[in-house]
Amino acid sequence: MATATPTGKASLSNNFARNQRRRQLIDATILTIAEHGLSRVTLAKVASAAKLSPGIVNFYFKSKTQLLLETLQEMANEFDAQVQSAVEHDAEPDLVLLRLIDAFFDPRIFNSHKAAVWSAYWGESQARSDYLAICGAKDSARYDVIHRSFSQLCRQGAHSRFDTHAAARGFEGLLDGYWEDLLREPDVFDCGKAKATCIGYLMNLFPGRFDDVKPRSIPDSPPFRTLMAPWTYANDEFFDLEVEHLFKHNWLLAGHLSELREAGDFVTFDGLGERAIVIRGTDNELQAFHNVCRHRGGRVVRDQKGSCKRAMVCPFHGWSYNLDGSLKSVPAATTFTDLDKRTLGLVPIDLEVWNGFVFVAFRRTDSSVASTLERIEEKVAPYQLQNMQPIIPEFRQTRSVNWKVIHDIDNEGYHVPVGHPSLHQLFGREYEDLEEDGLPWSYGRIQDKPGKLWSVANYQKCLPHYAHLPDENQRRWFYFALFPNLVFALYPDSMEYYMTLPVAPGKTMYTGRSFALPDSRREARAARYLNMRINRQTSFEDESFVNWIQEGMNSSAFPEGTLSSAEWGVSAFHRQIQNRLPVGKLEKEPGAGTVAKINDSLSLL
Repeated sequence: MATATPTGKASLSNNFARNQRRRQLIDATILTIAEHGLSRVTLAKVASAAKLSPGIVNFYFKSKTQLLLETLQEMANEFDAQVQSAVEHDAEPDLVLLRLIDAFFDPRIFNSHKAAVWSAYWGESQARSDYLAICGAKDSARYDVIHRSFSQLCRQGAHSRFDTHAAARGFEGLLDGYWEDLLREPDVFDCGKAKATCIGYLMNLFPGRFDDVKPRSIPDSPPFRTLMAPWTYANDEFFDLEVEHLFKHNWLLAGHLSELREAGDFVTFDGLGERAIVIRGTDNELQAFHNVCRHRGGRVVRDQKGSCKRAMVCPFHGWSYNLDGSLKSVPAATTFTDLDKRTLGLVPIDLEVWNGFVFVAFRRTDSSVASTLERIEEKVAPYQLQNMQPIIPEFRQTRSVNWKVIHDIDNEGYHVPVGHPSLHQLFGREYEDLEEDGLPWSYGRIQDKPGKLWSVANYQKCLPHYAHLPDENQRRWFYFALFPNLVFALYPDSMEYYMTLPVAPGKTMYTGRSFALPDSRREARAARYLNMRINRQTSFEDESFVNWIQEGMNSSAFPEGTLSSAEWGVSAFHRQIQNRLPVGKLEKEPGAGTVAKINDSLSLL
């Protein structure tokens, strides 16, 4: 892929931040209209609802009229997108109508705040012309979908003698009427009952066609958050969903090719209640298996890494497995009844090698590591990661924090000037967080101004030239992340990764390692040493911040989350989690035993 220019990267980041801020102000406008009415909206009230200064509102919207029109346009587009998602596939008309019902009652668009906005624009005569100009064509298109589906059902069935226009208008009026019901009694409105009534209307018109349909149970217009609420950092049920859906369904780093050179070489992965072994077979191919003996579930290999020249032998009872995972031998095999060795090989798991790093996945994944990181492949290639070797042992720490807090820190550079003196002296203002299609990366350019700290000043001075790197990478630190838990840092002199593995809601395994290409030059060795000193100090500083945030979540004064435009990476990270676990959007903690059920319901929307 083509490498974007620095100006293009900055523009991409700035556009993302601007869009985030505009969305924040539009959400605040919706709340302000719901609370004060359309005619009493002021930019000052919107700024207060957004917890921003009025000057910021004026920067993005030059007038109240522009803000109100763009808010209505945004809501109309959002509603229309839900309708289009119901009819975008070539589905049967009954399925289209059922999808339309689900889309209409989606809590993201069907809630009391937005009901108040629709009512305000339709009810105030001066604003009605704005409503018709923006929403009139979309309303007509929605009616056309309903009428077309009714007409198709009539042509397909025996019960077809009625006015389809009248029936379609009745169905449309039934749906629209619920906006008023929700606005009138938001606390007692029964969304499930409303859906059941809509389906009942269809059943009466088309007997037998909708008889087997049961309305999906969904929460009644829950309040949603952009940033995840503190309860998602402490709830056991939400933690279980994270482990299953975010981690076991994603690629996890298990090792590097430098440790898997010969047949029988292996590395293991332990975490998330799972154990894996990656081993090079006699055919020189890598394979990955559950590190679980098929006899009693013991470890087939006990060490973190090593070599099995002929076979993997379980240290519990001595069952042995060939390097391809097949069962080789069973001690006292005659004592077992109907033992079929052909069916008792090690259970395989998915494996992928990306630039020398070996990943495993315990569940089916949506995409490969290569496709996820394709956007930065050309940026990574010059570093020759596949040829690197470890320069320090892997570190492993158990931290008494939720795994997300660690990434809440590393997903923004806003704290660098104050929180990380070493990095700030190294980069100055030459640091930038970027994003493209959901993939975050960051650059820090080593400035020429000498740092005051000893490690920084000497690193700047002794960093040598590396023939394998382009000129732009000679004095650049480059970071990128693989969702949900892995961060790579590429330096001119070396690279490192760090990874989180959740153990419990308030307990995380934090692990990482450094690698480098062979280079015996004195200045190269010095640069690697000074690099590690700088990063060690940075890690100590981040650890304090992480602990403080974790402690702060127990406080009644913990803030809702007011982010700088430089902290867009935090909201982007939360949004990735919420897209996979929509129950994480809820402001209030669900009742015990309901988190998974609510998540399933919201996932259907």
